Amino acid sequence: MSDSRNLRVLSAAEDFAAAVLVAVRFVNAARAPGVRGQLVRSATAVPANIAEAAHLGTDPNFRRQLRLALASASESTSHLRLLIRAGAIHPKRGTHCLGKAAVVCRMLTNLIRAIDEREAHTMERLRSPDAAP
Repeated sequence: MSDSRNLRVLSAAEDFAAAVLVAVRFVNAARAPGVRGQLVRSATAVPANIAEAAHLGTDPNFRRQLRLALASASESTSHLRLLIRAGAIHPKRGTHCLGKAAVVCRMLTNLIRAIDEREAHTMERLRSPDAAP
């Protein structure tokens, strides 16, 4: 696909991961043991998967890696909500991270949908009797 530095979604994912890394410094680990580490792993996996996706060359591989990034972002939101509910992170910090995650999820969903639509359009053109050989 394209150079990962040119993907706006990568920048948004890096902003999200950085916000999580700042927020977890204030997590009361005793209130949610183990969740802090899981959150860090899932949040930092989001930009890593997007960066990897940008260099995979084919739409199916690109899409698969973007779906992994979306899954990691969704996992991160679950951990953040749990930390807020458990009182392990201040709601304002958690909500700030959740907002950034929502932006990333929306961008990833739109990018995956665009790839799906482009692929469907290409397949339709190939099946069309009017298609040039």
